[in-house]
Order: sequence, then structure tokens, then C-alpha cells
Amino acid sequence: MRKVLIASIIFFFFFVYWLVLSQLQVSVVPEELEPANHAGFFDYRGVTNVHTTRGIGSGTPQEVIKAAQEAGLDYLFITDLNVFDGSKVPEGYNRQLLVMAGDEFSYLESRLITYDRLRRRSMESLGQAQVLLADLLSQSGSDAEPDLLILAHPSKQGFSWSGPYPSGLDGIEVINLKSVWQKAWMNSKISFFWSALVYPFNPQFALLRLYEEPQEELNLWDQLSITRPTVGMAGAEATARTGSTFGRFYFRFPSYQRSFSLLSNHVLLRSELTGEAEGDRRKILSALASGQFYMSLDILGNPKGFAAYIQDGEKIIPMGGKVKWSPGMKLITHIPRKPRVPFETKFFKDGQELMASNSLDTEYELHGKGVYRVIVRVFPTLTLPDGQRWMTWIYSNPFYVE
Repeated sequence: MRKVLIASIIFFFFFVYWLVLSQLQVSVVPEELEPANHAGFFDYRGVTNVHTTRGIGSGTPQEVIKAAQEAGLDYLFITDLNVFDGSKVPEGYNRQLLVMAGDEFSYLESRLITYDRLRRRSMESLGQAQVLLADLLSQSGSDAEPDLLILAHPSKQGFSWSGPYPSGLDGIEVINLKSVWQKAWMNSKISFFWSALVYPFNPQFALLRLYEEPQEELNLWDQLSITRPTVGMAGAEATARTGSTFGRFYFRFPSYQRSFSLLSNHVLLRSELTGEAEGDRRKILSALASGQFYMSLDILGNPKGFAAYIQDGEKIIPMGGKVKWSPGMKLITHIPRKPRVPFETKFFKDGQELMASNSLDTEYELHGKGVYRVIVRVFPTLTLPDGQRWMTWIYSNPFYVE
């Protein structure tokens, strides 16, 4: 009788736990059908570092495009790895989604992603690609070819960059989902298995609880930004493939749509996209190349309407901008909706924290030269065994005050 009672209590406990878990909402802001842009900016959400069956992904380009549409993206970069067979990504508008192609290449022990802003090159082998990349990495400033070169997952095990970072490197992936999950597995296999167990009941919670601040990448980004402008990007590294990378046996997990809903890059344009593919492509690429965007953990809520900019008299300097310091210059941030949980905006200069604010609108007067950036973080309540912890929701790209 006692065993039956104990078993019943355990069953009841887990039944209640799974019921609560299935109802848990991880979003920290009220949902709106169409959040408004901040005045003077147009927010377009997109995902980079995406793989299809042309490379190491499990979905065809058409399947990936459909998943991006269902996830509500405005733009998508397909960046297949080491593809030289002449096949092409169907670029251009597909309904409201702007599809663009980049390339990811193996380079030394690392991976580089190139976003060609003006023209694509025809390369027939990895050796030829590596020669071109070596040439681009040696260039800098106005003498460089019009390419945006991003170092993928700079601290992912087995893919770390060795030696000094070349002058032609335009930026790094500050957040990379595959790298985040790999670190979660290495840090605690029990926690990773727990996420796998609860995934069927609440996929968003299961993936969110694995997220840890990419402190190593943030430190590297700050160090590089002090020496030269460095773009910080969020890479999905979406393959919808878990298991053997090149073998026949794998799981299509997490799905492309699920990956696209977790993390994205929000470009803030001063004018709207027009629907003309080539012109809009140039706009998006120019914004990414100049750092005029922020990274967001969208699983915590839709950040549309967020803005961060420097106001210098009547002038507005967007993220990624360079400006000469003058007295009275202010760094201004705006959070569009009040989170349902504790939140704060943190201001950094040259990687060091300056201040924190609990207001939706914050103005910080700049007192000198430096590289400034901001984050917005929240304090959600998760279920047992996680409890509460601070999680960064929004990461701005830097402002360069000279």
C-alpha cells in the first residue's frame, strides 16, 4: 500500500510539473500583432549562417525559405559551407522575405563567412577560395575589396582562431547557437539531457534554459573594437540536423523554424525597404557592414521598436557610427514595451560597465572618447530546477567616439 501511495505522489508531482511547464510563457513582453518602429528607424529582422542540402543542412533551399517565412523573418542569408558545384540559391524576394546568399569557407582551423556586398565571385575549389580569403584578410579600410568577412563561432571547440586577428576581418559572431549548445553540453550533460526531456512539453523553455552569456566572445569583441571597428553578429548556424554531419543517420532537430525564432539580427534603417530586390539587398548589406543593427534573443520577446543612438545636437548617429566627441553628446536608448519581469539597460565603454538603468528611456551623457555599446537584460522566472537568473535580451553594436 505504501509503495502505491509513494508512486501515486510521484506521478501526481510530475503530472503537475509537466502541466505547469507546458503552460510556461518564456516571453517577457506583451505580444502585439505588429509592434511599431521607433520614430526615425525601420526595424527589419533577419537570420544569418544558415545551411541547406547544398552543404551540411538537412533542408532544401525551398524548405529553408518556407521555414523563414513561417518564422516571420524579413531577410535570410543562406551561407552553405564549401560549395563549388555551381548550384545557386534562389535569391530575391519570396513573398515578403528577401533571400540572399553568402558563402562559408573552411580557413585554417576556423570558418569564415563572406557577404559580398557588390558582386559574387566564381570559385572552383577550396584552395582558390582560401587564396582569395588570405588576400582579403590582409587588406583593411578603403583599400579592401567590398566584402563583409565574419569569423564564425570564434570560440567553438575545434574551430578557434590562432594568432593575431588580421586587419581585413570585419567582424565576429558574438553569438552562435551551435556554439552555445556545445558549451551547454560540455558544462553539464545532466542539464542538457534535462532539456531534451522537457523539450516535447515546452520547446522554447528547453532551448532557452541552455543559453549562457557568450562572455568569451564578448570580451574578444570588446578587445577588437578598441583597436578598429568590429561588427558583432548573431549566427543561427541552422542545419536542422543533429547527429552525424555527413552521414545518413541524423535527427532534423531543432527545426529551421525553431532556430529562426530564437535569435536574429535586427537592422535599423533610416528609410524603408522598397520591394526592389537588388536595392534592398544593398541596404541590408550596407547596414550589416557598418554595424547598424542589434542582436536579439527573440525567444524572450519581440524587441521591435528598440533603438539606441547618439544624439549630437540635431545629428543622430546610429549604431556602428563614428563621431568626434563634443560636450553634451548623449547616448540614448529606448525599450518599446515594459517587460513583465525586472529589467535593466547597461552601458559599456571599452568593455567596462558605466551604469545601469531601470527606465524604458535612458539618456547617458558621454564624457569622452571611447567605444560604447549597450545591452538590455531581463530577469525571468523559470521552473525548477532553474529558478531566476539574468539573461541578456538585446545586444547593440558599438558606437565609435573619436
